[in-house]
Amino acid sequence: KIRLSPLYERLKTRGAIYGSKNGWERPLWFAPEGVAQVDQLGFTDPGWRDFAAAEHHAVRNAVGLADQSSFSKFELVGPGALAAIQYLAVSNMDKPSGSVIYTQFCNRRGGIEADVTITRLGEQHFYIVTGAGFGVHDSDWIRRNLPADGSAVLLEVTSARAVVNVCGPKARTLLERVSEDDFSATGFPFATAREVLLGAAPVRAIRI
Repeated sequence: KIRLSPLYERLKTRGAIYGSKNGWERPLWFAPEGVAQVDQLGFTDPGWRDFAAAEHHAVRNAVGLADQSSFSKFELVGPGALAAIQYLAVSNMDKPSGSVIYTQFCNRRGGIEADVTITRLGEQHFYIVTGAGFGVHDSDWIRRNLPADGSAVLLEVTSARAVVNVCGPKARTLLERVSEDDFSATGFPFATAREVLLGAAPVRAIRI
């Protein structure tokens, strides 16, 4: 085993067939009951195709859960955090706390160095999410462009945060069954984040 999500064993008991991505074991597809829990490889007609199609259909038409804990996650903090993220990002990052901003970091030639989702958690506190395979590059780019006076610091929090993506047209219905919080379109607008309770568990919910 390599790097594992907290959901590894639970997903394995549900038939997860694991592959690897940037040092993480991640589900490739799920074997239904009665199907051998081994990868079914094939060049033109791999055995997993019908099962993956069923997963796609479920998410497109109902609801699905995707374990995305392998996403690289960072927090930018310090009295100069806002100025630093404003310099790095092509978007206006001075939005109210709880705002979620999808943006890019560009170099001086206008080329894209990073493609990230950033949540403003406080006046000088930003939560940055990027792909599992881009964490080393993106964090290095951020650190090399932070102010020299140490007024902004980047913290690695990948292992501290699990990520479960609830997606599909019935995602809101599912969340409303397990929480007393308001997940309506007006109560929880697009591109916002807040702390909610799912059952008895406190969760940072991000709608994006």
